[in-house]
Amino acid sequence: MESTECIICNPAPEALLLRDKRGVVVLDDPVRAGHVLVGAREHGDCLHEISAEAAGDLLSLASDVARVICQKTNAQKVYVAAIGDKDKHFHVHLVPRYPDDPGLGPYVFGSSGWVGALKADPAAETADDISDAIKSL
Repeated sequence: MESTECIICNPAPEALLLRDKRGVVVLDDPVRAGHVLVGAREHGDCLHEISAEAAGDLLSLASDVARVICQKTNAQKVYVAAIGDKDKHFHVHLVPRYPDDPGLGPYVFGSSGWVGALKADPAAETADDISDAIKSL
């Protein structure tokens, strides 16, 4: 389902960098040169709400875009983040990491980072249930 207010389904013409059969690449409030959004061709709020084919296509497109970002800049790598708190269409942020940048890991997984703000881990039986369900895929 396409939304007329969705920045992925209907990006502003000046923000649209690419639309192909795999998805869409949009420039939306970049935090630095090379920061773009790569959106799924299907309108779905979360990864589990789009088809596996659309998810694979999105990652194929994101890989190609990341390669271009690294070739055109001095980026060592491109971080991939799927947040989706604001824009309700599954997409990933591609954010280049340059040689003098600190690693992102401590900001996300360190005790004073994002994970430090999370509530306690799920109950052990819930974690086991999740593990068992994944193993049976």
